[in-house]
Amino acid sequence: MPVPPSTLDTMSTRDATDGARSLDRSQLACRVGAYRVSRAVPAEDGATWNQRETLQRIMEQETSHDVIVIGGGPAGSTAATLLARQNHRVLLLEREKFPREHVGESLLPFCYVLLKDLGVVDQITKNFVRKPGVRFIDRDGNISTTWCFDHVIKDETYLSFQVIRGEFDHILLKNAAKNGAEVREETRVIEADLSAGDSVTVTSLDSAGRKSVHRGRFLVDASGRDAFIGTKHGSRKAREELDRTAIWSHWGNVKLQGGLEEGLSIIIYMGLEQKGWIWVFPIGENRITAGFVAQNSYLRDQQRKLTQAGSTDWKYDLCMQELLRSKFVRELLEGSKMLLPMLINGNYSYEVKNHYGSNYAMVGDARGFIDPIFSSGVFLSIKTSYLVSAAIHKQLTEGLNGSNVEMEKAYRLVTGAYNFVHRMIRLFYNPHAVTWAQAGADGLAHKAHESAMAAGHYMLSGDFFENYEKFDDFFKLLEDPKQFRRYQKVVIDRPDLNQPSCHSPWQVVFGDMIERDAERNAAFAASA
Repeated sequence: MPVPPSTLDTMSTRDATDGARSLDRSQLACRVGAYRVSRAVPAEDGATWNQRETLQRIMEQETSHDVIVIGGGPAGSTAATLLARQNHRVLLLEREKFPREHVGESLLPFCYVLLKDLGVVDQITKNFVRKPGVRFIDRDGNISTTWCFDHVIKDETYLSFQVIRGEFDHILLKNAAKNGAEVREETRVIEADLSAGDSVTVTSLDSAGRKSVHRGRFLVDASGRDAFIGTKHGSRKAREELDRTAIWSHWGNVKLQGGLEEGLSIIIYMGLEQKGWIWVFPIGENRITAGFVAQNSYLRDQQRKLTQAGSTDWKYDLCMQELLRSKFVRELLEGSKMLLPMLINGNYSYEVKNHYGSNYAMVGDARGFIDPIFSSGVFLSIKTSYLVSAAIHKQLTEGLNGSNVEMEKAYRLVTGAYNFVHRMIRLFYNPHAVTWAQAGADGLAHKAHESAMAAGHYMLSGDFFENYEKFDDFFKLLEDPKQFRRYQKVVIDRPDLNQPSCHSPWQVVFGDMIERDAERNAAFAASA
Protein backbone atom coordinates (compact mmCIF):
# COMPACT_ATOMS: atom_id res chain seq x y z
CA MET A 1 0.00 0.00 0.00
CA PRO A 2 1.44 3.43 -0.85
CA VAL A 3 2.87 5.45 2.04
CA PRO A 4 0.77 8.55 2.81
CA PRO A 5 2.24 11.87 1.65
CA SER A 6 3.01 13.06 5.17
CA THR A 7 5.82 10.54 5.51
CA LEU A 8 9.41 9.95 4.45
CA ASP A 9 9.60 11.85 1.17
CA THR A 10 7.75 14.89 2.51
CA MET A 11 9.11 15.11 6.05
CA SER A 12 11.17 18.11 6.97
CA THR A 13 14.75 17.66 8.06
CA ARG A 14 14.08 19.41 11.36
CA ASP A 15 14.38 17.18 14.43
CA ALA A 16 10.90 16.04 15.37
CA THR A 17 11.67 15.70 19.09
CA ASP A 18 10.16 19.13 19.81
CA GLY A 19 6.74 17.80 18.88
CA ALA A 20 6.55 20.01 15.82
CA ARG A 21 5.68 17.16 13.47
CA SER A 22 2.69 14.86 13.71
CA LEU A 23 4.78 11.88 12.57
CA ASP A 24 8.34 10.89 13.44
CA ARG A 25 10.05 7.97 11.73
CA SER A 26 9.30 5.45 14.49
CA GLN A 27 5.60 6.30 14.31
CA LEU A 28 5.82 5.97 10.56
CA ALA A 29 7.26 2.48 10.84
CA CYS A 30 4.45 1.47 13.20
CA ARG A 31 1.80 2.77 10.84
CA VAL A 32 3.29 1.16 7.77
CA GLY A 33 3.56 -2.07 9.75
CA ALA A 34 -0.06 -1.79 10.81
CA TYR A 35 -1.17 -1.86 7.18
CA ARG A 36 0.43 -5.30 6.83
CA VAL A 37 -1.54 -6.85 9.69
CA SER A 38 -4.46 -9.09 8.76
CA ARG A 39 -7.81 -7.27 8.90
CA ALA A 40 -9.39 -10.25 10.70
CA VAL A 41 -7.28 -10.08 13.90
CA PRO A 42 -9.40 -8.74 16.81
CA ALA A 43 -7.97 -6.15 19.19
CA GLU A 44 -8.01 -6.50 22.95
CA ASP A 45 -10.66 -3.80 23.33
CA GLY A 46 -13.02 -5.62 20.99
CA ALA A 47 -12.36 -3.51 17.92
CA THR A 48 -11.05 -5.21 14.79
CA TRP A 49 -7.83 -4.17 13.08
CA ASN A 50 -10.00 -3.05 10.17
CA GLN A 51 -11.75 -0.57 12.45
CA ARG A 52 -8.46 0.49 13.98
CA GLU A 53 -6.97 1.09 10.54
CA THR A 54 -9.97 3.16 9.46
CA LEU A 55 -9.59 5.33 12.55
CA GLN A 56 -5.84 5.49 11.94
CA ARG A 57 -6.29 6.67 8.34
CA ILE A 58 -8.75 9.35 9.44
CA MET A 59 -6.21 10.58 11.98
CA GLU A 60 -3.51 10.66 9.33
CA GLN A 61 -5.65 13.06 7.33
CA GLU A 62 -5.72 15.57 10.20
CA THR A 63 -2.64 17.76 10.76
CA SER A 64 -1.88 20.73 12.96
CA HIS A 65 0.62 23.48 12.20
CA ASP A 66 1.35 27.07 13.11
CA VAL A 67 1.45 28.29 9.51
CA ILE A 68 0.02 26.78 6.32
CA VAL A 69 1.45 28.08 3.04
CA ILE A 70 -0.40 27.62 -0.25
CA GLY A 71 2.08 27.50 -3.11
CA GLY A 72 5.77 26.63 -3.49
CA GLY A 73 7.00 29.35 -5.84
CA PRO A 74 9.56 31.96 -4.72
CA ALA A 75 7.07 33.76 -2.44
CA GLY A 76 5.77 30.61 -0.74
CA SER A 77 9.17 28.92 -0.41
CA THR A 78 10.68 32.09 1.07
CA ALA A 79 7.89 32.53 3.61
CA ALA A 80 8.09 28.86 4.59
CA THR A 81 11.87 29.04 5.01
CA LEU A 82 11.83 32.18 7.13
CA LEU A 83 9.00 31.05 9.41
CA ALA A 84 10.45 27.55 9.85
CA ARG A 85 13.76 29.13 10.84
CA GLN A 86 11.86 30.84 13.66
CA ASN A 87 10.78 27.38 14.91
CA HIS A 88 7.21 27.70 13.70
CA ARG A 89 5.56 24.51 12.47
CA VAL A 90 5.11 25.19 8.75
CA LEU A 91 3.22 23.15 6.16
CA LEU A 92 3.66 24.09 2.49
CA LEU A 93 1.16 22.69 -0.04
CA GLU A 94 2.16 22.84 -3.71
CA ARG A 95 -0.16 21.54 -6.42
CA GLU A 96 2.59 20.84 -9.01
CA LYS A 97 5.47 18.39 -9.05
CA PHE A 98 8.71 20.37 -9.19
CA PRO A 99 10.63 21.18 -11.27
CA ARG A 100 8.13 22.82 -13.59
CA GLU A 101 8.76 25.64 -16.05
CA HIS A 102 7.58 29.17 -15.38
CA VAL A 103 7.88 32.56 -17.03
CA GLY A 104 9.97 35.26 -15.34
CA GLU A 105 13.55 34.09 -15.79
CA SER A 106 15.50 37.32 -15.34
CA LEU A 107 16.17 38.65 -11.83
CA LEU A 108 16.85 42.13 -10.49
CA PRO A 109 20.14 42.74 -8.62
CA PHE A 110 18.18 43.40 -5.41
CA CYS A 111 17.46 39.66 -5.25
CA TYR A 112 21.12 38.90 -4.52
CA VAL A 113 21.17 39.92 -0.84
CA LEU A 114 17.89 38.09 -0.17
CA LEU A 115 19.08 34.90 -1.88
CA LYS A 116 22.29 35.08 0.12
CA ASP A 117 20.32 35.34 3.35
CA LEU A 118 18.20 32.35 2.30
CA GLY A 119 21.44 30.38 1.94
CA VAL A 120 21.11 29.56 -1.76
CA VAL A 121 23.23 32.15 -3.59
CA ASP A 122 26.23 29.83 -4.00
CA GLN A 123 24.03 27.11 -5.48
CA ILE A 124 22.35 29.59 -7.81
CA THR A 125 25.74 30.95 -8.92
CA LYS A 126 26.80 27.43 -9.94
CA ASN A 127 23.60 26.85 -11.91
CA PHE A 128 22.79 30.05 -13.79
CA VAL A 129 24.11 32.79 -16.06
CA ARG A 130 25.11 36.11 -14.46
CA LYS A 131 23.30 39.27 -15.58
CA PRO A 132 25.19 42.61 -15.60
CA GLY A 133 22.51 44.75 -17.23
CA VAL A 134 19.73 45.14 -19.80
CA ARG A 135 19.64 46.44 -23.37
CA PHE A 136 16.57 47.98 -25.00
CA ILE A 137 16.50 47.94 -28.80
CA ASP A 138 13.98 48.77 -31.50
CA ARG A 139 12.47 46.14 -33.76
CA ASP A 140 15.01 46.67 -36.54
CA GLY A 141 18.00 47.13 -34.25
CA ASN A 142 18.60 50.74 -35.35
CA ILE A 143 18.35 52.32 -31.90
CA SER A 144 19.48 50.83 -28.61
CA THR A 145 20.53 51.77 -25.11
CA THR A 146 22.35 49.58 -22.61
CA TRP A 147 21.82 50.07 -18.87
CA CYS A 148 24.58 48.53 -16.74
CA PHE A 149 23.84 47.82 -13.09
CA ASP A 150 27.38 48.69 -11.94
CA HIS A 151 26.64 52.34 -12.70
CA VAL A 152 24.64 52.50 -9.49
CA ILE A 153 25.55 49.33 -7.56
CA LYS A 154 29.22 49.25 -6.55
CA ASP A 155 29.58 45.82 -4.91
CA GLU A 156 29.22 42.17 -5.93
CA THR A 157 25.43 42.38 -5.94
CA TYR A 158 25.38 44.29 -9.25
CA LEU A 159 25.64 40.92 -11.00
CA SER A 160 22.17 39.43 -11.02
CA PHE A 161 21.03 36.13 -12.59
CA GLN A 162 19.33 34.75 -15.70
CA VAL A 163 17.66 31.59 -14.39
CA ILE A 164 15.76 28.56 -15.63
CA ARG A 165 12.71 28.96 -13.43
CA GLY A 166 11.96 25.26 -13.16
CA GLU A 167 15.34 24.67 -11.54
CA PHE A 168 15.47 27.97 -9.64
CA ASP A 169 12.08 27.46 -7.99
CA HIS A 170 13.01 23.87 -7.13
CA ILE A 171 16.15 25.08 -5.34
CA LEU A 172 14.04 27.43 -3.22
CA LEU A 173 11.43 24.74 -2.50
CA LYS A 174 14.04 22.22 -1.36
CA ASN A 175 15.61 24.94 0.75
CA ALA A 176 12.31 25.42 2.57
CA ALA A 177 12.28 21.71 3.48
CA LYS A 178 15.95 21.88 4.48
CA ASN A 179 15.12 24.69 6.88
CA GLY A 180 12.33 22.75 8.57
CA ALA A 181 9.13 23.27 6.59
CA GLU A 182 7.03 20.23 5.74
CA VAL A 183 6.58 20.29 1.96
CA ARG A 184 3.89 18.35 0.09
CA GLU A 185 3.99 18.49 -3.69
CA GLU A 186 1.16 17.43 -6.02
CA THR A 187 -1.26 18.53 -3.32
CA ARG A 188 -4.01 20.92 -4.31
CA VAL A 189 -5.84 23.14 -1.84
CA ILE A 190 -9.58 22.89 -2.45
CA GLU A 191 -10.94 24.84 0.52
CA ALA A 192 -9.69 27.35 3.08
CA ASP A 193 -11.92 28.37 5.99
CA LEU A 194 -10.87 31.68 7.54
CA SER A 195 -14.07 32.32 9.48
CA ALA A 196 -12.60 31.63 12.93
CA GLY A 197 -10.47 34.77 12.81
CA ASP A 198 -7.66 33.36 14.95
CA SER A 199 -7.18 30.04 13.14
CA VAL A 200 -7.58 28.46 9.71
CA THR A 201 -8.78 25.14 8.35
CA VAL A 202 -7.45 24.06 4.97
CA THR A 203 -8.62 21.05 2.96
CA SER A 204 -6.28 19.56 0.37
CA LEU A 205 -6.41 16.81 -2.24
CA ASP A 206 -3.30 14.88 -3.24
CA SER A 207 -2.49 13.14 -6.52
CA ALA A 208 -3.90 9.85 -5.23
CA GLY A 209 -7.27 11.45 -4.50
CA ARG A 210 -6.81 11.53 -0.71
CA LYS A 211 -8.32 14.44 1.15
CA SER A 212 -6.58 15.92 4.18
CA VAL A 213 -7.66 18.54 6.68
CA HIS A 214 -4.99 20.86 8.04
CA ARG A 215 -5.54 23.19 10.96
CA GLY A 216 -3.27 26.14 11.61
CA ARG A 217 -2.96 29.49 13.30
CA PHE A 218 -2.17 31.44 10.12
CA LEU A 219 -2.49 31.02 6.35
CA VAL A 220 -0.07 32.43 3.77
CA ASP A 221 -1.60 32.58 0.29
CA ALA A 222 1.32 32.26 -2.14
CA SER A 223 -0.77 30.50 -4.78
CA GLY A 224 0.53 32.64 -7.63
CA ARG A 225 -1.81 33.82 -10.34
CA ASP A 226 -4.49 31.47 -9.06
CA ALA A 227 -4.83 34.00 -6.21
CA PHE A 228 -6.73 31.39 -4.18
CA ILE A 229 -8.15 33.62 -1.43
CA GLY A 230 -8.76 36.62 -3.67
CA THR A 231 -10.53 34.54 -6.31
CA LYS A 232 -12.61 32.71 -3.72
CA HIS A 233 -13.82 35.96 -2.17
CA GLY A 234 -14.27 37.81 -5.46
CA SER A 235 -11.68 40.48 -4.62
CA ARG A 236 -9.50 39.99 -7.67
CA LYS A 237 -9.73 42.71 -10.33
CA ALA A 238 -7.95 42.91 -13.70
CA ARG A 239 -5.89 45.95 -14.67
CA GLU A 240 -7.65 46.50 -17.98
CA GLU A 241 -5.01 48.87 -19.31
CA LEU A 242 -2.37 46.12 -18.99
CA ASP A 243 -4.43 43.19 -20.29
CA ARG A 244 -1.70 41.10 -21.89
CA THR A 245 -0.46 37.53 -22.48
CA ALA A 246 2.99 36.01 -23.09
CA ILE A 247 3.96 33.15 -25.43
CA TRP A 248 7.49 31.79 -25.13
CA SER A 249 9.94 28.87 -25.26
CA HIS A 250 13.63 27.92 -24.97
CA TRP A 251 16.02 27.48 -27.88
CA GLY A 252 19.38 25.72 -28.02
CA ASN A 253 22.27 25.71 -30.48
CA VAL A 254 22.18 29.52 -30.47
CA LYS A 255 25.25 31.62 -31.18
CA LEU A 256 24.95 34.35 -28.57
CA GLN A 257 25.49 37.89 -29.85
CA GLY A 258 24.22 41.44 -29.53
CA GLY A 259 24.91 41.57 -25.79
CA LEU A 260 23.64 38.08 -24.94
CA GLU A 261 27.24 36.86 -24.95
CA GLU A 262 27.93 39.12 -21.96
CA GLY A 263 24.78 38.11 -20.06
CA LEU A 264 22.55 41.06 -20.92
CA SER A 265 18.77 40.88 -21.00
CA ILE A 266 17.48 42.03 -24.39
CA ILE A 267 14.13 43.81 -24.54
CA ILE A 268 12.85 44.61 -28.05
CA TYR A 269 10.11 47.15 -28.49
CA MET A 270 7.35 45.87 -30.79
CA GLY A 271 5.09 48.90 -31.21
CA LEU A 272 2.36 48.77 -33.85
CA GLU A 273 -0.92 47.24 -32.78
CA GLN A 274 0.67 44.63 -30.50
CA LYS A 275 1.40 47.17 -27.77
CA GLY A 276 3.98 44.78 -26.45
CA TRP A 277 7.59 43.69 -26.41
CA ILE A 278 9.94 40.77 -27.06
CA TRP A 279 12.41 39.39 -24.56
CA VAL A 280 15.57 37.37 -25.20
CA PHE A 281 17.66 36.24 -22.21
CA PRO A 282 20.72 33.95 -22.19
CA ILE A 283 20.22 30.94 -19.90
CA GLY A 284 23.23 28.94 -21.10
CA GLU A 285 26.31 29.35 -23.24
CA ASN A 286 24.23 28.50 -26.31
CA ARG A 287 20.69 28.52 -24.89
CA ILE A 288 18.14 31.33 -24.70
CA THR A 289 14.63 31.95 -23.48
CA ALA A 290 12.64 34.09 -25.89
CA GLY A 291 9.03 35.16 -26.16
CA PHE A 292 6.72 38.10 -26.57
CA VAL A 293 4.06 39.95 -24.62
CA ALA A 294 1.12 41.54 -26.46
CA GLN A 295 -2.35 42.82 -25.63
CA ASN A 296 -5.03 40.15 -25.60
CA SER A 297 -7.18 41.75 -28.28
CA TYR A 298 -4.27 41.40 -30.70
CA LEU A 299 -3.67 37.77 -29.71
CA ARG A 300 -7.33 36.88 -30.18
CA ASP A 301 -7.38 38.49 -33.60
CA GLN A 302 -4.19 36.72 -34.69
CA GLN A 303 -5.38 33.39 -33.33
CA ARG A 304 -8.53 33.69 -35.42
CA LYS A 305 -6.59 34.60 -38.57
CA LEU A 306 -4.03 31.83 -38.14
CA THR A 307 -6.71 29.21 -37.42
CA GLN A 308 -8.74 30.25 -40.45
CA ALA A 309 -5.56 30.01 -42.55
CA GLY A 310 -5.16 26.38 -41.51
CA SER A 311 -2.73 26.61 -38.59
CA THR A 312 -2.72 23.47 -36.45
CA ASP A 313 -0.60 25.08 -33.71
CA TRP A 314 -1.53 28.75 -33.51
CA LYS A 315 0.60 29.39 -30.40
CA TYR A 316 3.76 28.24 -32.18
CA ASP A 317 2.90 30.00 -35.42
CA LEU A 318 2.02 33.25 -33.66
CA CYS A 319 5.12 33.27 -31.48
CA MET A 320 7.40 32.65 -34.44
CA GLN A 321 5.55 35.26 -36.48
CA GLU A 322 6.17 37.91 -33.82
CA LEU A 323 9.75 36.90 -32.97
CA LEU A 324 10.82 36.80 -36.60
CA ARG A 325 9.58 40.34 -37.18
CA SER A 326 12.77 41.38 -35.41
CA LYS A 327 15.92 41.25 -37.51
CA PHE A 328 17.95 40.61 -34.35
CA VAL A 329 15.87 37.58 -33.33
CA ARG A 330 15.69 36.28 -36.91
CA GLU A 331 19.46 36.10 -37.13
CA LEU A 332 19.71 34.69 -33.62
CA LEU A 333 17.31 31.78 -34.21
CA GLU A 334 18.80 30.71 -37.54
CA GLY A 335 19.95 27.10 -37.15
CA SER A 336 18.65 26.86 -33.56
CA LYS A 337 16.55 24.08 -32.01
CA MET A 338 13.47 24.62 -29.86
CA LEU A 339 13.93 22.82 -26.53
CA LEU A 340 10.48 23.20 -24.96
CA PRO A 341 6.94 23.11 -26.34
CA MET A 342 5.52 26.60 -26.78
CA LEU A 343 4.21 27.91 -23.45
CA ILE A 344 1.54 30.56 -22.83
CA ASN A 345 0.93 32.67 -19.74
CA GLY A 346 -2.10 34.89 -19.33
CA ASN A 347 -3.62 36.82 -16.41
CA TYR A 348 -0.74 39.22 -16.73
CA SER A 349 -2.04 42.16 -14.74
CA TYR A 350 -4.49 42.17 -11.85
CA GLU A 351 -4.90 43.49 -8.34
CA VAL A 352 -6.40 41.77 -5.29
CA LYS A 353 -8.08 43.64 -2.44
CA ASN A 354 -7.93 42.82 1.28
CA HIS A 355 -4.33 41.65 1.20
CA TYR A 356 -4.27 40.50 4.82
CA GLY A 357 -6.45 39.80 7.82
CA SER A 358 -6.15 38.52 11.38
CA ASN A 359 -5.33 34.99 10.18
CA TYR A 360 -4.11 35.27 6.59
CA ALA A 361 -1.79 37.22 4.30
CA MET A 362 -1.25 37.25 0.53
CA VAL A 363 2.28 37.32 -0.91
CA GLY A 364 3.76 37.20 -4.40
CA ASP A 365 1.45 36.96 -7.39
CA ALA A 366 -1.43 35.97 -5.10
CA ARG A 367 -1.41 39.60 -3.91
CA GLY A 368 -1.34 41.01 -7.44
CA PHE A 369 0.58 40.82 -10.68
CA ILE A 370 1.72 43.49 -13.10
CA ASP A 371 3.41 43.44 -16.49
CA PRO A 372 6.90 41.90 -16.13
CA ILE A 373 8.76 44.33 -18.40
CA PHE A 374 11.17 45.22 -15.56
CA SER A 375 11.79 41.61 -14.44
CA SER A 376 10.57 42.72 -11.02
CA GLY A 377 8.30 39.77 -10.22
CA VAL A 378 10.67 37.48 -8.32
CA PHE A 379 12.12 40.36 -6.32
CA LEU A 380 8.66 41.68 -5.41
CA SER A 381 7.61 38.18 -4.34
CA ILE A 382 10.66 37.37 -2.20
CA LYS A 383 10.91 40.82 -0.61
CA THR A 384 7.20 40.82 0.22
CA SER A 385 7.60 37.43 1.90
CA TYR A 386 10.46 38.81 4.01
CA LEU A 387 8.37 41.74 5.25
CA VAL A 388 5.20 39.74 5.82
CA SER A 389 6.95 36.77 7.48
CA ALA A 390 8.46 39.11 10.07
CA ALA A 391 4.97 40.41 10.84
CA ILE A 392 3.54 36.87 11.07
CA HIS A 393 6.32 35.85 13.46
CA LYS A 394 5.52 38.81 15.70
CA GLN A 395 1.83 37.92 15.67
CA LEU A 396 2.39 34.27 16.51
CA THR A 397 4.93 34.89 19.27
CA GLU A 398 3.24 37.87 20.93
CA GLY A 399 -0.31 36.56 20.69
CA LEU A 400 -1.65 39.62 18.92
CA ASN A 401 -5.43 39.40 18.71
CA GLY A 402 -6.08 42.90 17.45
CA SER A 403 -4.11 45.27 15.24
CA ASN A 404 -0.72 44.09 14.03
CA VAL A 405 1.31 47.27 13.49
CA GLU A 406 4.14 45.27 11.90
CA MET A 407 1.74 43.82 9.31
CA GLU A 408 0.27 47.25 8.56
CA LYS A 409 3.77 48.64 8.01
CA ALA A 410 4.75 45.68 5.83
CA TYR A 411 1.79 46.10 3.49
CA ARG A 412 2.23 49.85 3.36
CA LEU A 413 5.72 49.24 1.96
CA VAL A 414 4.50 46.44 -0.32
CA THR A 415 1.69 48.53 -1.77
CA GLY A 416 4.04 51.45 -2.30
CA ALA A 417 6.52 49.21 -4.13
CA TYR A 418 3.87 47.68 -6.39
CA ASN A 419 2.47 51.11 -7.21
CA PHE A 420 5.98 52.29 -8.02
CA VAL A 421 6.58 49.47 -10.50
CA HIS A 422 3.12 49.93 -11.98
CA ARG A 423 3.97 53.57 -12.59
CA MET A 424 7.22 52.55 -14.28
CA ILE A 425 5.25 50.24 -16.55
CA ARG A 426 2.76 52.93 -17.52
CA LEU A 427 5.72 55.14 -18.34
CA PHE A 428 7.09 52.37 -20.55
CA TYR A 429 3.89 52.06 -22.59
CA ASN A 430 2.75 55.67 -22.69
CA PRO A 431 5.62 57.05 -24.81
CA HIS A 432 4.82 54.44 -27.47
CA ALA A 433 1.13 55.34 -27.62
CA VAL A 434 1.66 59.12 -27.74
CA THR A 435 4.70 59.23 -29.99
CA TRP A 436 3.36 56.69 -32.45
CA ALA A 437 0.34 58.84 -33.09
CA GLN A 438 2.38 62.07 -33.41
CA ALA A 439 5.58 60.93 -35.16
CA GLY A 440 4.32 58.01 -37.25
CA ALA A 441 7.68 56.24 -37.03
CA ASP A 442 8.49 53.27 -34.83
CA GLY A 443 12.07 54.38 -34.35
CA LEU A 444 11.00 57.74 -32.94
CA ALA A 445 8.44 56.09 -30.72
CA HIS A 446 11.15 53.88 -29.32
CA LYS A 447 13.43 56.88 -28.76
CA ALA A 448 10.86 58.33 -26.36
CA HIS A 449 10.54 54.94 -24.71
CA GLU A 450 14.31 54.79 -24.22
CA SER A 451 14.33 58.13 -22.48
CA ALA A 452 11.65 57.00 -20.07
CA MET A 453 13.63 53.86 -19.30
CA ALA A 454 16.56 55.91 -18.00
CA ALA A 455 14.60 55.97 -14.75
CA GLY A 456 15.59 52.32 -14.43
CA HIS A 457 18.92 53.49 -13.04
CA TYR A 458 17.08 55.08 -10.14
CA MET A 459 15.01 51.98 -9.59
CA LEU A 460 18.24 49.96 -9.39
CA SER A 461 20.06 52.43 -7.15
CA GLY A 462 18.16 51.56 -3.95
CA ASP A 463 15.49 49.40 -2.41
CA PHE A 464 12.26 50.89 -3.72
CA PHE A 465 10.28 49.17 -0.98
CA GLU A 466 11.73 51.61 1.53
CA ASN A 467 12.24 54.50 -0.93
CA TYR A 468 9.09 54.42 -3.00
CA GLU A 469 7.87 57.80 -1.75
CA LYS A 470 11.14 59.41 -2.82
CA PHE A 471 10.92 57.83 -6.25
CA ASP A 472 7.23 58.63 -6.53
CA ASP A 473 8.12 62.33 -6.42
CA PHE A 474 10.76 61.69 -9.05
CA PHE A 475 8.23 60.17 -11.42
CA LYS A 476 5.97 63.17 -11.06
CA LEU A 477 8.85 65.12 -12.58
CA LEU A 478 9.23 62.59 -15.38
CA GLU A 479 5.58 62.95 -16.30
CA ASP A 480 5.97 66.72 -16.70
CA PRO A 481 7.23 67.33 -20.28
CA LYS A 482 9.41 70.29 -19.32
CA GLN A 483 11.03 68.46 -16.43
CA PHE A 484 11.35 65.38 -18.65
CA ARG A 485 13.42 67.27 -21.24
CA ARG A 486 15.67 68.69 -18.53
CA TYR A 487 16.14 65.20 -17.08
CA GLN A 488 17.03 63.91 -20.54
CA LYS A 489 19.88 66.43 -20.81
CA VAL A 490 21.20 65.59 -17.35
CA VAL A 491 20.94 61.80 -17.55
CA ILE A 492 20.32 60.48 -21.07
CA ASP A 493 23.08 62.47 -22.72
CA ARG A 494 25.75 61.41 -20.23
CA PRO A 495 28.18 59.05 -22.04
CA ASP A 496 28.75 56.92 -18.94
CA LEU A 497 25.02 56.15 -18.78
CA ASN A 498 24.69 55.35 -22.48
CA GLN A 499 27.32 52.92 -23.69
CA PRO A 500 27.08 49.85 -25.97
CA SER A 501 28.50 47.32 -23.50
CA CYS A 502 28.76 46.50 -19.81
CA HIS A 503 32.19 44.94 -20.53
CA SER A 504 31.46 41.70 -18.67
CA PRO A 505 33.96 38.95 -19.57
CA TRP A 506 32.87 35.41 -20.40
CA GLN A 507 34.41 33.99 -17.23
CA VAL A 508 32.31 36.27 -15.04
CA VAL A 509 29.05 35.60 -16.87
CA PHE A 510 29.32 31.87 -17.68
CA GLY A 511 32.36 30.53 -15.83
CA ASP A 512 30.68 29.29 -12.64
CA MET A 513 27.77 27.55 -14.38
CA ILE A 514 29.49 26.01 -17.39
CA GLU A 515 29.66 22.54 -15.82
CA ARG A 516 25.92 22.57 -15.06
CA ASP A 517 25.26 23.90 -18.56
CA ALA A 518 27.12 20.94 -20.06
CA GLU A 519 25.01 18.55 -17.96
CA ARG A 520 21.81 20.11 -19.28
CA ASN A 521 23.01 19.88 -22.87
CA ALA A 522 23.99 16.23 -22.44
CA ALA A 523 20.62 15.40 -20.86
CA PHE A 524 18.75 17.06 -23.71
CA ALA A 525 20.87 15.27 -26.33
CA ALA A 526 20.19 11.93 -24.64
CA SER A 527 16.44 12.53 -24.62
CA ALA A 528 16.23 13.73 -28.22
